Amino acid sequence: MEPHKQHRAAAFALVDLIGVGGCVAFLACAIGPALDVTRSASKQATCLDRLRAIGTATASYAAADPDEQSLPVHHLFAAQDPAAPSFIGAYEWGGKSGIGRADYLPGGGPDGLGSKYGTQAGFGPSTRPLNDLLYPHGFRDNLTPSFNATGATLDTKLDLPAYRCPADDGPPSAAHCPDWTSNPSRSSYDHFGTSYVSNIFMFGSLDGGPMASNSPFLRPLSRVPDPVRTMAYEENIGRWAWAAMRETDECSWIGRGVDPGWSKSIRGWHGKAWTFNHGYVDGHADRRAMVINGTADADGYVLHYLIERVFEDDAEQQYYQCGIIRGDGWQKDTLPDEPIDTGLIWSGAGRPSYEDCVESGY
Repeated sequence: MEPHKQHRAAAFALVDLIGVGGCVAFLACAIGPALDVTRSASKQATCLDRLRAIGTATASYAAADPDEQSLPVHHLFAAQDPAAPSFIGAYEWGGKSGIGRADYLPGGGPDGLGSKYGTQAGFGPSTRPLNDLLYPHGFRDNLTPSFNATGATLDTKLDLPAYRCPADDGPPSAAHCPDWTSNPSRSSYDHFGTSYVSNIFMFGSLDGGPMASNSPFLRPLSRVPDPVRTMAYEENIGRWAWAAMRETDECSWIGRGVDPGWSKSIRGWHGKAWTFNHGYVDGHADRRAMVINGTADADGYVLHYLIERVFEDDAEQQYYQCGIIRGDGWQKDTLPDEPIDTGLIWSGAGRPSYEDCVESGY
């Protein structure tokens, strides 16, 4: 080939390459957002499938349970000191060993062995009741007869996809759990042992005292009036959404009479603010917006419930509380069925449905 033709061919090849590269870059820019949407939709669908699987396993648990409990109850629940309960059952129903609250047990250290959600505290994967149904091969008990630190560490590293939402990327900045929010890159799955939280909605008096369950927790299936609407599980990031109104709203534990408003903004793991994946007592799952207004009684979002019978020992005290927590197509409460005594004592600080990972005053 003549030199000038060879040079021209090389130039044409370079121009062609640049053109192709430009096309590829353009297509990447055009297709990239679509791929992101597809990946997001896939994660959301997988999360819902896992909530459905948890719901199916929960139905099997209830059918076999002598008390027909709507939600799995950890065997240590009844053994807690009523004056200082260390947990109320929101996470210990299934999953691996969590590494949150590493200082919960003396000498726990930074490896998570001292976590309140972990093996050393008695909440390892071998003890979480739903694991027997979703992972029937079983788990080694690394707590008894003697504590196995190596095994307990491995309990924190288990891969149990049934309990992990693929979009679980850590806490919202507005969550009422300082232990979790102080580790913004830590997933709920790693912190608590599961991406999902069970509906253990409870209430108590403004001055503290006995806590009553107004949710499926500790309640037989036959006493859940509307299983199709009643929430059993939700992605953990949504646990605080209904309570994220201003502290002085009419639904607050410490104030009344002020028009409520959102004091925070909590997005779901699937990208939309105030919208979360839920699983229900009847076993189905969906994605719902948790729109709640503390004074919108006419709209059916939050109704107020005057409780006297829970505190019959003091006839002069009447506690005006948020006994009904519900929205469009979902509810946390089980009214009109009677509240169930939990045997737990609430200090009067914070909200009674939350563990002591929750900072007082929320």
